[in-house]
Amino acid sequence: MHLRTALAATIATSIGAAAYAGEIKDPSDRFTLRVTGFPTTLTAATTMFTTDGPSAFKSAKSDALAFIGSKGEIRGALFEQAVREYRATYDPPIMSDDQLALAIVIRF
Repeated sequence: MHLRTALAATIATSIGAAAYAGEIKDPSDRFTLRVTGFPTTLTAATTMFTTDGPSAFKSAKSDALAFIGSKGEIRGALFEQAVREYRATYDPPIMSDDQLALAIVIRF
């Protein structure tokens, strides 16, 4: 729900900036506002989506802790799901399973 609220706020901000830009009479001021407003809105939306992270990673924290504690012997179902999602996203994978488990524990 937090993600939807943030997305709505971002869209409302961008619409407001565009509406305000239409009221400015000087073309150079209007251009400046649009040039700075669009990248700012895009950066905010991108940051919002990347900081929340995939839900598979959030739910896999306890399994990742078990994986680290057992030195790779215990691979829980949620950790396996997170590993599969990670490998589907990054081909070839940037991190090993050990590094991914540590990243999940630290980040989520």
